[in-house]
Amino acid sequence: MLSSFILNAELLPVDGFAGQIAQCHFSVADYHDDLFSAIGIGLPDHLASAVAKRKAEYLAGRYLARWVLAGLGHHDFDLLRGEKREPLWPAGIAGAISHNVDTALCAAKPESGAGGVGIDVETQIPLARAEELWTGIVSEEECQWLRQRPQSFNLLLTLVFSAKESLFKALYPQVRCYFDFLDARITGVDMQAQTFELELLTTLTPLCHAGHRFSGRFWQQGDAVTTLINF
Repeated sequence: MLSSFILNAELLPVDGFAGQIAQCHFSVADYHDDLFSAIGIGLPDHLASAVAKRKAEYLAGRYLARWVLAGLGHHDFDLLRGEKREPLWPAGIAGAISHNVDTALCAAKPESGAGGVGIDVETQIPLARAEELWTGIVSEEECQWLRQRPQSFNLLLTLVFSAKESLFKALYPQVRCYFDFLDARITGVDMQAQTFELELLTTLTPLCHAGHRFSGRFWQQGDAVTTLINF
């Protein structure tokens, strides 16, 4: 029954990443609550009355997290969530989980200093929707910069949205505070090399100060855009 819910699970080889990244597709139509016990993961109380889609994406992400953590020496680890709904990774591990409508990803690596991991997958925003949403994602200056590029505006906006989500996931375990999409700006995108750069505009901590720049990479599969930040 698991094989009809979890589809195409695989480890992704990413150069320069000192951990593991796993990806799968999942079928909401084939989800049922018994899958939690089949995988050996408890159905958390906060999902007891959730719709099937929410339970399915949560389970797919936790399934990948268990797989990735086992590869890092943490077998059968129960990845709980904190007060702010963040995943509580084992000591010495930095990680992140993401999902869209039918794809889940998990990235994790050993971490002993101030390193972080952020991963995010987004379904490409339709053009009309991008025109409605861009003010909450990018500044007017960023918007103009995106519009001057040869790629479609909605693809680039999806990429920036995902990149800023990855930055938040990578930094939150250190800064322990929320920051907005407009607290960082896109400063570079290389479509051929599949890399990007973000700059913090707000000081979050002495180490994560305004002006600090973070590099990341991205890839596209169909209408899904995935970004990864690793430092």
